[in-house]
Amino acid sequence: MFRRAAFLVLLGLLSISNGNTLQGTIDVKRLQTILEENIRSKDITTLYYSLRGLVQLNANIPNICEDFKTIKFDIKNIEQVFQLTNAAALSGCQNSLRPDVLATATQVLDKKDATIADLYHAVYTLKAVGKGSVYDKEDALKNLIQLLKKDDSPANYGYVFALCEHMGCTAWTVTHAEGVLLAADESDSKALHFEGGLPVTSNLLSSIMRSYKAQKKPSPLSEEQRYKFAEYLLSRRSVNSPKGVTLLLEAATALADDVPAPISIAIKGKKYITSESDAIEFSITDLIGRPVRGLKPDEVIAQSGTRLADDVVVLSKQPLTQKANEPTTFVLNLSKIKAQYGLYKIALSAGSKSTSVNVAVLGEIQVNSVEVGIGDVDGTTSPKITTVAYPNKLSEKLQADHLQKVSLKFSVRDKWNKPVLVQQAFVRVGAAVGDSETIYVAEPDNTKAYKIELNVGAIAKHLNYASGSYSLTMYLGDSAVSNPIAWALGEVHFNFGKDANAVGSLETSTDKPHRGPLPEISHVFRSPEARPARLVSDVFAAACAAPLVLLLLLWGRLGVNFGNFPFTPSALVFHLALGGSLVLYGFLWLQLSMFETLGYMLPLAVFTFLSGHRLLRRLAQDKAHQR
Repeated sequence: MFRRAAFLVLLGLLSISNGNTLQGTIDVKRLQTILEENIRSKDITTLYYSLRGLVQLNANIPNICEDFKTIKFDIKNIEQVFQLTNAAALSGCQNSLRPDVLATATQVLDKKDATIADLYHAVYTLKAVGKGSVYDKEDALKNLIQLLKKDDSPANYGYVFALCEHMGCTAWTVTHAEGVLLAADESDSKALHFEGGLPVTSNLLSSIMRSYKAQKKPSPLSEEQRYKFAEYLLSRRSVNSPKGVTLLLEAATALADDVPAPISIAIKGKKYITSESDAIEFSITDLIGRPVRGLKPDEVIAQSGTRLADDVVVLSKQPLTQKANEPTTFVLNLSKIKAQYGLYKIALSAGSKSTSVNVAVLGEIQVNSVEVGIGDVDGTTSPKITTVAYPNKLSEKLQADHLQKVSLKFSVRDKWNKPVLVQQAFVRVGAAVGDSETIYVAEPDNTKAYKIELNVGAIAKHLNYASGSYSLTMYLGDSAVSNPIAWALGEVHFNFGKDANAVGSLETSTDKPHRGPLPEISHVFRSPEARPARLVSDVFAAACAAPLVLLLLLWGRLGVNFGNFPFTPSALVFHLALGGSLVLYGFLWLQLSMFETLGYMLPLAVFTFLSGHRLLRRLAQDKAHQR
């Protein structure tokens, strides 16, 4: 298990960082197999694209003319009629077609509201059976341009570019292609494609590339566009339908035939070398796995090789060798560094293209022996040393208590007995019974010797204070090591003193680590305080009401003088509003909330303010007249 984990780490570190190269190619053999498996399909769409793809690959096509007599299709569907006639043309079976298949195409061309897609299918249906061009070039192009003004989607531009190939107006395509290419959508700053996915992207790329070649014009694609379109096609290389396969092949071939073509540099086979094998193979191809045009073998060079551990340059300007009878395979010999295990970054160039790749030089490590010592924590006595040789175990069970420490000292060496450092060096302390364990990392000193000290009293808390037998296991590994080591050293009996438990027993102390579910926490709200006796409440209420009762008694004794009360609307409204406010205040104490009270208080306050202001003005005027 440890070996497998270390190997997975190695694979994760070995990757190519592409600058202006691809990291894969289209698997043409797999795609051809899919097409050949569907060549006898009774579905017209599947049959058509299977034939179209095999023709693209220059593959042998069986005699399937009898199949056209029984294949089912909708004669009113212009796309299915297009697929039928073109499948017959691709397989040389035009004589097997029904004579009425052309009627649909003629009807489409006579329609005033025909779409661009329908016009494309109709024109190429007639072309498939040798009827030639039925369009006047100038009028047809004007008509197509008018239709594009209504719907200028990338799909429609693809159909128009394809129609221009038939009508001889590829010059118009060249004038408009760059604008269409700028409308491509970008995904994650890595891939370009058109709205509509693979069908639209394939149709546009294929028709544009053919049109530029017909006009003998240089490619309209920049290097960045080529690689981003290629990245999109690589993301679709898992297609498994004949239609998807054919469209992918056509688009990939159009890019691969472009100049300069996108190229792929990838490690072929193993990504590491050992002392027995000192070569790494690279595959350098175009997008569809062909040799790169114009690439000379002496132009494939490892510009530099750098050890990642210390950035030391270990090789420079080393040419690769082209493998015999395999023009796409180049071999890099790393025999000069096979004795220095580790990870290396190789800067590789193929012509004007370059990339970087990480490779590993795997080495073997060994541990001759480990010194296991047990001594006092304070160092008052010399530790008792026990030496154990790999892969043996301790001959006896060691004993250590909470006042002692266990030390381990060892060195890791390579195949040539030189001390080396590894990425992983640690010791696991695990209970013989139960699942208690703790892991400690071994640190190297200046001489590259590893040492680790286990303070028994300090590790007790990590082992639940459970005294008893524990196993010691050493683990050594590295992403560039071919033989990681897992060495069971033996057992040690730990005694953690007065606070110890027996191994496997339950803990009773509340201040020690606890395993298992904790007791349920239940929250209890504080009980409400006891209310006072009824007599106390009544006396308090009477004391609060006493001033009001006294006021009423005094008014009754002295009498109430209403002689100066201004019986005017403003005075009545003011006193009613003021009384309403006092009543509302009472309701606040009895049943209303603060927000409800404020809602009622707002209109009362307005009436009180306006009427009060008017009343005061009236009183001031009356006083002035009396003077």
